[in-house]
Amino acid sequence: MTVRALLVILAVLLAGPGTAEPTKGLLTITFDDASRAQFDHGLRLARAHGLPGTLFVPTGLVGDTPDPAAWTMTWDEVRAFNAAGWEIGAHGRTHVRLPDLPPAALSAEIDDPVDEIAEKVGVAPVSFSSPFGAFTDATVDRIMASYRAHLSWKGHGGRNPRDAIEPRFIGRLEVVNTMTAAQVCGEMVASARDGTWLVLLFHGITEGPPGDYEVSAAMMDEIFSCAAFLRDRGVIEVATVRDALASLETAP
Repeated sequence: MTVRALLVILAVLLAGPGTAEPTKGLLTITFDDASRAQFDHGLRLARAHGLPGTLFVPTGLVGDTPDPAAWTMTWDEVRAFNAAGWEIGAHGRTHVRLPDLPPAALSAEIDDPVDEIAEKVGVAPVSFSSPFGAFTDATVDRIMASYRAHLSWKGHGGRNPRDAIEPRFIGRLEVVNTMTAAQVCGEMVASARDGTWLVLLFHGITEGPPGDYEVSAAMMDEIFSCAAFLRDRGVIEVATVRDALASLETAP
């Protein structure tokens, strides 16, 4: 089933009589790595659909001036995400495996981004994503001393139960090129049905055939179209990690 067909069916269901207040799903979109492709395609599509999200930045790899050879964004491009309503989270400094580091290097990778993002963006980060999804209980302990949330690939497949959120291990569903946009759209509908917090993870984005850790810009456009459709009809709420946590903490 295509995304278009799925949305037509959903629109018919939403138009029918209802006897109870429907459950609203909660969706968060996240990007890891602050790649130039995420700026070129991800931000463009997010703006087109009016969607916020959380961008996780390896602060030591982000430059102040444009470099055609650079793989990552500039700080101006990171600030453009922030201006579009995106939260800026930390993804270490130099994108290394945290469990492999001695204490001093580990502290630099975890703590330095707090000051760097605050200085460059104007808002201190509250969310951290471990590079490569590599972490231990000890590295998470260090992360949680400086941040409110740690994003991982651990647990729940990104379908976090809203009545049992564990800020140390907020799970994410990585969107990969073996999925279809309709499958991801279905996950958003399931979030409303099951009362979960669905957190999606994107890495690379390309206009050509996607490789490992990539999805096509066309697929992302379909996924974002679905999110906007469901948001506009009250099926889901779309929020950053920071704002989703705040809403869940104050929920009755």
